[in-house]
Amino acid sequence: MSRHPVTIHTSHETFICICCGRTVAPPEYGTHNRNHCPHCLGSRHVDLRPGDRRSGCRAAMDAIGVYVQPSGEWSVIHRCRSCGTLKLNRIGPDDCERALLALAARPLTRLPFPLEVLTAGEPHHG
Repeated sequence: MSRHPVTIHTSHETFICICCGRTVAPPEYGTHNRNHCPHCLGSRHVDLRPGDRRSGCRAAMDAIGVYVQPSGEWSVIHRCRSCGTLKLNRIGPDDCERALLALAARPLTRLPFPLEVLTAGEPHHG
């Protein structure tokens, strides 16, 4: 099995997103580490610790949810497509608000129970 060379991007380089294929420019302000695409919120598994670029995995990481810090600051939860590692990445000032809202609302569109249970007035116990 041949491996293609992988370029590791620093926060000050333009790159092509591994998830959506769009060009990602360096951040203009507000962050020192570009760790996900501001368009689709996808990422690449490159860090063992934030910013170290030492992971050998290099697979795509999907944005699977959001986490709201006690301070109110949002982070994107990423899961690696290859090894399953979960990572938190702070949102950036240029992240797509529509993509962030869609990610946060996703659980409400995939309820584990029928919506009619909420209108019946009685608790549903499976």
